[in-house]
Amino acid sequence: MPIPTRFRPAIRAELDALVQGERPSLLTWVRNYGSTGAVLTVQPDDVWTHPDSDLEIRPDGTAYGVVPLWTTEESPSDIAAEFEVDTRGRAEILDVRVL
Repeated sequence: MPIPTRFRPAIRAELDALVQGERPSLLTWVRNYGSTGAVLTVQPDDVWTHPDSDLEIRPDGTAYGVVPLWTTEESPSDIAAEFEVDTRGRAEILDVRVL
């Protein structure tokens, strides 16, 4: 399912923080990706409708999803961010992993 518009600003803020290195504990897979590691880039608007992006809205109004991440070498890469959005619309990246 494409990421609904109402969730995008909060998720964008978290993705931008990840790219800027503000979530260092989540960058293990990025640093170890390939033979030399990867460098994340700002995620394009294509991330919201990419075939590998997915979102499940739970009955309580929270949501869980995954989006692929773009790097300087791959658009997108095999690295993905898993996130949750709470009932107030706040997003949090839970994990970054290789698909």
